[in-house]
Amino acid sequence: MKYKPRRRFSDAFKREAVEASLSTTETQAHVAGRLGINPTQLWRWRREWIMAKKTSDKAVENTGPEKSMQELERENVRLRKQLERSELENDIIKKAQEYFAKRGK
Repeated sequence: MKYKPRRRFSDAFKREAVEASLSTTETQAHVAGRLGINPTQLWRWRREWIMAKKTSDKAVENTGPEKSMQELERENVRLRKQLERSELENDIIKKAQEYFAKRGK
């Protein structure tokens, strides 16, 4: 079994990784995979840079998207259902107008 040396990451890389994960709606696992690191490691860096370093000048402010990907997907499903219902209501109204127009003649 080969020995794998522990990888060391600079503070600049960690900060960029945290900022990248905060500025996107992608999951942490996806961002970590893109950067070639373990998702748990990214989670630890986020906790370290956001929570533990609030008092230092190195702190990263959480200014990411207001909604997560899951929230956006749920909203999308809700809006699709609402659109489908509205289209059905419009079809019913059109058919009713046609019916009453024929009866009125």
